[in-house]
Amino acid sequence: MPGSQIEEIINFAVDKEREAIAFYEDLAKKVENPIMRDTVLTMADEERKHEKMLKGLTPKKLQFVRESSQPDLKISNYLVQTTISPDMSYQELLVIAMKREESSYALYSDLEQRASDNATRKVFTLLKGEELKHKTRLEKEYEERVMWDD
Repeated sequence: MPGSQIEEIINFAVDKEREAIAFYEDLAKKVENPIMRDTVLTMADEERKHEKMLKGLTPKKLQFVRESSQPDLKISNYLVQTTISPDMSYQELLVIAMKREESSYALYSDLEQRASDNATRKVFTLLKGEELKHKTRLEKEYEERVMWDD
């Protein structure tokens, strides 16, 4: 497979990470609660780590990519998207973030299935796994702080 196709995929993914960083930073400006703002800025930092990881990705590193063992809790799959507002609840904030990560996970899962060769498939497997980590982290937070809240 030509290296340029992998580079194009990585550049696409880096752009998606930058979009996510901008999204979370913009969201942080819109929330009034400082704890919620910190949560959102932490997500932006996680996206920055993804961007850095992608920029350092080499064909040799791709050899070691395996399917993620991270469980998909699927909590976000059953929630309805909400709108961003300055006075949104922590639950609404988590739903917005989970839905964003769910969408990214679905995109990379679909692209992984459509990949025409193993190297391309591994790039999407890696990206899908990283998005699943975020989604699961947010779903666990939702489960602990919202689902069972009396």
